[in-house]
Amino acid sequence: MKIQAEIKAIGANAIDSTEPMVILFNEQATPALKEIALIQQFADLHPVFNLTTGATVTIDQHVYQVTYVGALTNENLNSIGHVTLIFDQVPEGDRLQGGLYLAPMTSETPKMPTFKVGTQLSYQINE
Repeated sequence: MKIQAEIKAIGANAIDSTEPMVILFNEQATPALKEIALIQQFADLHPVFNLTTGATVTIDQHVYQVTYVGALTNENLNSIGHVTLIFDQVPEGDRLQGGLYLAPMTSETPKMPTFKVGTQLSYQINE
């Protein structure tokens, strides 16, 4: 099953070129959160997330494999459309419990994609 989303807005402080991560929320995010987040709008009004390790996330044409799903990730996505996409290796110690750790599927895929208003996301749920 695929869940489709589109980036509708990018906060002024949402992307830091020194940090390999972005924070996403749905359209109901508070004004303060909208400053630091990318706002995603889902094609389905009530998507049901059940992401697991090995699932994929496609961002425009770039495919990433999920290497870790934080304990709060699916719950946060289902309730407020929130997830932190982390384009880095899963650390040995503390892991972000609201995050998806992602690895490029091919050598041509950038470590972290470029985000813009209109970027398409596709969460491929393993069934």
